Amino acid sequence: MLPSSLREKDGLARPGLYLRFKTRRYLVLAVIAFAVVTLFGRAFLAWFGTVPRVFRDAYPPPLPPPPAITSPLPPLYENYHHTELSLPQHHWDQRRPSKDEKFLFVAGHSRGCGWGNAMQELLLNAYMAYKAGRSLVFANYTWNDNGSPYSEYNGKKIPSLIPYSTIIQGPIVGAPFPYGDPTPLAVHRDYFDHVCPKKLTFIREDISEIIDFKNSAKEIIDGWHDKLADVDEPCVQTAPNSGQIFNFDVFGDPRAMIDIWPELSASPILTHFGWSPLVELAFDTNRDMFLPSLSIAPYLTSLPYTTNADRYAVIPGLMALHLRRGDFAGHCEHLAGYPAEYNAFSSFPDLPDPFVPPRGPDADENRAAFRAHCYPTLEQIVTRVRELRRTHAARGLRKLYIMTNADEGFLRELREALWRDQDWQMISSSRDLVLNWEQRHVAQAVDMLVGQRAQVFVGNGWSTLTSNVVMMRMANRIRPDSTRFW
Repeated sequence: MLPSSLREKDGLARPGLYLRFKTRRYLVLAVIAFAVVTLFGRAFLAWFGTVPRVFRDAYPPPLPPPPAITSPLPPLYENYHHTELSLPQHHWDQRRPSKDEKFLFVAGHSRGCGWGNAMQELLLNAYMAYKAGRSLVFANYTWNDNGSPYSEYNGKKIPSLIPYSTIIQGPIVGAPFPYGDPTPLAVHRDYFDHVCPKKLTFIREDISEIIDFKNSAKEIIDGWHDKLADVDEPCVQTAPNSGQIFNFDVFGDPRAMIDIWPELSASPILTHFGWSPLVELAFDTNRDMFLPSLSIAPYLTSLPYTTNADRYAVIPGLMALHLRRGDFAGHCEHLAGYPAEYNAFSSFPDLPDPFVPPRGPDADENRAAFRAHCYPTLEQIVTRVRELRRTHAARGLRKLYIMTNADEGFLRELREALWRDQDWQMISSSRDLVLNWEQRHVAQAVDMLVGQRAQVFVGNGWSTLTSNVVMMRMANRIRPDSTRFW
């Protein structure tokens, strides 16, 4: 016979078993009670829409949402500006130039344009001062010079002025010329204004009237050289309102650089051109995207400065693509209306992809053919990369870097399409760069450095960013068949 209770079995009490039974029963009752209260509470809230005051007062009020995190203001690069003013060739105790000081300042330099345009102009102005035997007077990369520290671009604040030394290094921004070169060192505009309260001013038309081919960089520089050869005045500038000496008409003409290139490419302006320590640090930080895996190459920022060609050698296995999107959708349509040829620095005769603008009877077909080179579709990009990867210059490619201002959605689709089409060890883009607060505003220069060093570079012949990359590759004698266009 089974025991009639948990207390009785063979006439013995079982207290432990009895307590476990009681505990289990109370636990079941507690769970039931909790469920009833929860259901009652939900029903109460559903009926009355709020918690009764008596219950609200028993708990502290909820915390307010955290404040929105606003983006910091852009950097103003005060330390770089201070360093430029502290160059040893600046003799601030002087009130007038010494007998061996002669200056040239292009006061009508570009404003409100992209870094690619400003860089091309700065290089030619520097070469013009070099040929004239005068100190180049450099200012800032200028968005506007109305006195405001910040400007607006695409709804975002940007620095109005950026010291050039945040982007480049070398003789252009006051570093010494190669040993034995007697050219006087470049100086900052503030020093020029300090020792030159009175200046001899020329206007652009003083020279352009005697030039046969007005877009020829060589004729322009030779004209200014001859004009300045007879000038003893140490303080010379162009009129601020006379505009650029080298403008889009020059840089957009495919013939403009051909005659001057042998001299320009051999000058210290290019042979001793360098990217700034800020830009090189960004490259070093992100070098796993570009260099071969387990590379033992030294960091750029650890090397003493030598020459352009020695410092920025080709990176084996790297292909870099420059894909200009955004405003280029409309710009390409505008260019197709001319129709425009490639920029001057993208038109070297040795390059394998010369562009002849389509001029057939069907305007729509002409524009479509033009867009394939200026604003290619995703499918056209993938096809072109596949085609170029089969060339001899592209042997051994493993990493792909995309220099672009495209949005994240387009980049995601492109990356997936490139992965499916070809075998890559890594595909990365400008959007993947890890940049600090100051580097974000000079990021285009980081892309230029990568494109300059790529084993194979594919660019947009109408973009000044591409043109500058091509110029550096040609100056460093990188094989021409590795520089391609869409």
